[in-house]
Amino acid sequence: MKRNSLTLLISVLFGFLSAQNEQIHYDTHPKFPHHATAEEKMMIPYLSQQAHLRDAVYPTAPVSAIAEFQPMGGVMIAYPLGIPIELVRELSQITQVKVIVDTPSDSMQASNYFNDNQVNMTNVQFWFIQHDSYWTRDYGPWFVVDGQDSIRVIDFVYNRPQRPNDDAALESVVDFMGVNRYEMPLVHTGGNYMVNGYGTAASTMLVLQENPAETESSILSMTQNYLGIDNYMILPDPLGEYIAHIDCWGKFLDVDKVLIGQVPTNDPRYSNYEEVAQTFADAVTPWGNHYQVFRVYADPNAHNATPYTNSLILNDHVFVPVTGNPHDNEAIAAYQQAMPGYTIVPIMQSDYTPWLSTDALHCRTHELADPEMLYLKHYPILGTRSIGDGLNISVTIKALSGENLVEDSLLVYFRINDGEWQNAPLDLLSDHEYGYDFSLLNLSNGDNIQYYIFAKDESGRHENHPYIGAADPHSFNIVGVGLDEQELKNVSVFPNPATDFIIVQSENLANITIYNAFGQQIDHISVSGENNVKISCSQWAAGVYILNIQDNQGRMAVRKICR
Repeated sequence: MKRNSLTLLISVLFGFLSAQNEQIHYDTHPKFPHHATAEEKMMIPYLSQQAHLRDAVYPTAPVSAIAEFQPMGGVMIAYPLGIPIELVRELSQITQVKVIVDTPSDSMQASNYFNDNQVNMTNVQFWFIQHDSYWTRDYGPWFVVDGQDSIRVIDFVYNRPQRPNDDAALESVVDFMGVNRYEMPLVHTGGNYMVNGYGTAASTMLVLQENPAETESSILSMTQNYLGIDNYMILPDPLGEYIAHIDCWGKFLDVDKVLIGQVPTNDPRYSNYEEVAQTFADAVTPWGNHYQVFRVYADPNAHNATPYTNSLILNDHVFVPVTGNPHDNEAIAAYQQAMPGYTIVPIMQSDYTPWLSTDALHCRTHELADPEMLYLKHYPILGTRSIGDGLNISVTIKALSGENLVEDSLLVYFRINDGEWQNAPLDLLSDHEYGYDFSLLNLSNGDNIQYYIFAKDESGRHENHPYIGAADPHSFNIVGVGLDEQELKNVSVFPNPATDFIIVQSENLANITIYNAFGQQIDHISVSGENNVKISCSQWAAGVYILNIQDNQGRMAVRKICR
């Protein structure tokens, strides 16, 4: 009996010491809660007023905010951890993991723990940055590409004034990354910000509430100047919880895809969730189509949390928080349906890192843009199109590394009616602009064309557009074999790209019909033999537009412009 008692005592003591050692690696008792403290809430108006007094220094235009699903060079986490070691291990297999630590002692502890748990240490780098918490999403960097073709960091005023180290962390992050930082005088937080990479962003109304020194108009102007956002969707928070962060219930999965939570019909917030989902379904994307809206179960009152929108997209992987809830498999299936070709990785919560519906995987990680990324921007042909509407595409290709593009590796891949994939070289149109004309193909009524763009530079980087390539290509259908009328000559449409207006010049103009990239008619102008027609386009969403131009003899021409 004494031997058994001694064995039991040793076992209990060993278990206690192991638990104590494990807690070293996890911030199990954060000194600050995820939500704002009462004191912090009282300080927000003062923060807003002080931010309002800052001098405005903008990045060089045009500016384009980088989306989470665009090419990334790494991910940033904090130690002590707020995420399971399993996630660190998985991340280290596919990308660079930048771990922010306070001291060399922390880095030693973390390094030993990571080694013991099969983390790929060749992909781990420690950044010595003083920080207050592991919520790297909320105080982490927002990336843009500016008019000098460089990656820049936009630093906002973090809405947690009692956490000065978190707010100041970006001063060191940009030094480690070797990029420049611009201070945007707006109180904000990363969990309440998502972008689609084409000038559209979304946040909850928290951004208005926490910036009482600003008007909605001044906020829209600020985000346009610093982030290149020309369509800022400021939405009600259907969750109705303390945090009011959009990543607790919504997520851009692509330029034209969004994931929105869904609660049971008997939940009092059911109509709020459905209204915000319908808002996206009705909205026109920068590509001219409507958002594809995907849904995941999001009941914050469930026994195990359902934090499925709080995921991390990192290049061709998606890390999804799961908790053992019966709806976990449905969430994984929703991601697989929405993002074919991606590797979906479920990450189970641990005893030290429980996932909450208001605080999960996305909140505690932050993707890092590749400063030398191969940048592709393209407005695709989608929906239905007549050959007479013009089937030429263009794509901007820039190697931010400064390396040359590999000219014989700038290609458009396409297939017709699910046939074999073929490819054709892209033609140089102008500086950084390449194109291809699908009307060169022998197309017929009813044909479906799927395509994606491939580019490579001499740094070894290669990218597709859309990012995942053949697994989820752009697609359009042919509905007519073209026009029998004689083509109208000597037509000019300018400026291109346009901002506030466009001018159409030709002789004896009669009708101008304008379609978005999805083939939807957005305007029709009838004139009587005029030679110059000025058309306002300031209210159009950013994207590609097709103009069908007709003179009073029935002759027609097709022109494409960008807005």
